[in-house]
Amino acid sequence: MTRARGALAALALAGLLVALGDAEAQRVDPRRPSITVVGPPPGASPMHRVDAKRSGLASAPLPTGTLHVAWQKATGLTVEQPALAGADGTVALVSVRGDVTFLDEAGEERGLVRVGAAQVGPAAMTSDGTVVFATNGGEVIGVRRSSPHPRFSARIGGERNPRAAPLALDDGGVVVATTADLVVLDAEGNVRSRAALPEPPAAPLVAASDKVLAVTTTGAVFGWTPGREPVRLGSFGAPIDGGAALIEGGRLVAVIEGNHLAEVDLVRGGRSTRSVTAQGLYLGPPAARPATSGAGSLATVLALTTTRGFVVTLDAAGQELLRAPIASFIQSSLPDGGAPPLVAPPHTGPLIDGRGAIAFAATDGHVGVVSPDGAVDVIGEVLCTKTGRSGVVGLTPFERGSFLITCDGGVVARIRGAADDLRRAPPSPAGSSGRLRPGPRDPED
Repeated sequence: MTRARGALAALALAGLLVALGDAEAQRVDPRRPSITVVGPPPGASPMHRVDAKRSGLASAPLPTGTLHVAWQKATGLTVEQPALAGADGTVALVSVRGDVTFLDEAGEERGLVRVGAAQVGPAAMTSDGTVVFATNGGEVIGVRRSSPHPRFSARIGGERNPRAAPLALDDGGVVVATTADLVVLDAEGNVRSRAALPEPPAAPLVAASDKVLAVTTTGAVFGWTPGREPVRLGSFGAPIDGGAALIEGGRLVAVIEGNHLAEVDLVRGGRSTRSVTAQGLYLGPPAARPATSGAGSLATVLALTTTRGFVVTLDAAGQELLRAPIASFIQSSLPDGGAPPLVAPPHTGPLIDGRGAIAFAATDGHVGVVSPDGAVDVIGEVLCTKTGRSGVVGLTPFERGSFLITCDGGVVARIRGAADDLRRAPPSPAGSSGRLRPGPRDPED
């Protein structure tokens, strides 16, 4: 086996990487048996932003028709990350202390694993259903629904990284980031390989061909093939908002500087700007899907002005294909009568499906869906509430015709559409739904 093939052998990853053996991996326990390939992680969203590309693209259609709450579960946990959706409708909710609640498709609790760490980072669900996350004590913990105790605890050292979500691999392993290192663990929690980065990763890790991609605090993009040294592939030139999505042609797309939708070409290393908003802000991370024409990809982001919130979809040339209003605000003023600067509030990226439907959480806390024809359906009540912020920490695609909302107070709710209710859910206590259609564009928008 050549040196290049040996480097590739350390990583197998969601159909993008092929397991060839691990000759170049830095194995900590050589007594362990060889890696068994078990396939890509199953489920609607086993990782943050759905998949290894961080695309935000749901594999099943999002809800259509009038929206309602199919079920709502209060776990009593404090959470900072969206729920994960694995095989057979399994939902995993990870608290800030690492306590993991498992729910079934109907929202019933099916397991609780208490870890009790001081604080943990974002999680991923591996191929065999293990939920993996790092703690502030330098450990990586893996838990299963079938056991009240952690499946493994691996000491890797370093500081917990609160923004670089792990990457689950085809062989049942996972890549975890600290503030300084990237670390590959196998399905049993053994360290296979690690590498130091010159800057801290600051976004969910992404898979591209034979590399793990890490976008750092400055916007630099590093690619790592385990067994080799990380290589700088390019830079956004500024910190990115929330995360980057991998699109066709080996490019990453992300929001920078509040008003730029930018791309980095991983082959050539150059940066380009897809769009600059003339008014207000773009909010990341973007969701991306192939254009129906087959020409490039479409990127969907939230947009914000002083008085309104929108969902915006842009084509490969930066032209707006959709601008749907999803929220209205009362503009405040400073004591001298001037307008205060527009500052991005806490927000979560939208989801999309192959038809072009978009699930969103507006910055005022309302949740809804924009249909492919631009109609907007909104849940009438605000499901997540907390002083000074929307309370929504993430959206998760779920079974066909539904998605999940995760609230920072530990509430998880499943949203369905009337047109997708093939199986009747119990009557929902949710409030009424409103249906909006995009009107004429105001000059300031």
